[in-house]
Formats: sequence, structure tokens, C-alpha cells
Amino acid sequence: MKPKGSISFKVLPDDKVVHASQGVSILEATLGARINLDHSCGGMGTCGTCRIFVLEGLDQFQERNELELEIAQDRTFKPEERLACQNLCFQGLVIRRPNQ
Repeated sequence: MKPKGSISFKVLPDDKVVHASQGVSILEATLGARINLDHSCGGMGTCGTCRIFVLEGLDQFQERNELELEIAQDRTFKPEERLACQNLCFQGLVIRRPNQ
């Protein structure tokens, strides 16, 4: 039985299921699960290195905040390209890390 407020989501190509608390960023959850995700600015939303591809659940994401929007426009991100540090994880999310 999962603790109340816990969620799980999948990370590819690792094919790992990450268990996390609600309200935690995707970056925090993946790092907590020992999944390597670049984050050279320390999760401040200024470098864009924690870019992920959303495979399932994109419709549940909030609109991009100002920090994420600036990076997304500068680098011409597609809608499914998001910053892990600027978005919260949720039940049923499926993401793919960039090839490293």
C-alpha cells in the first residue's frame, strides 16, 4: 500500500518507475531515484539541461512559467519538451530523458 500523497511515474529509456511525494518536481524525484538527469544550474530553471520529453500526461502540465517559457522559446522546444526542474511529477506521467 502506497503512503497517502505518493505517486509513481515512468522514466525511459531507463524503464524505471519512480515513486515520489505529490508536490515534488520531476527533477527532484528522478534524482532521488538515482536517475541521472543533467541539471547544471541546480534546478533553478536557467540552464535548460534538465529537458525531458513528455510521452504521456502532457495535458496535465501547467502552462510554462516565465523561466521555462524563455528557455523553450530560445531553444524552440516542441510542446512535449519541458524542464524537469520547473514541473511537478504526477501519477501516470511517462517521460523520456534525452540520449546522453
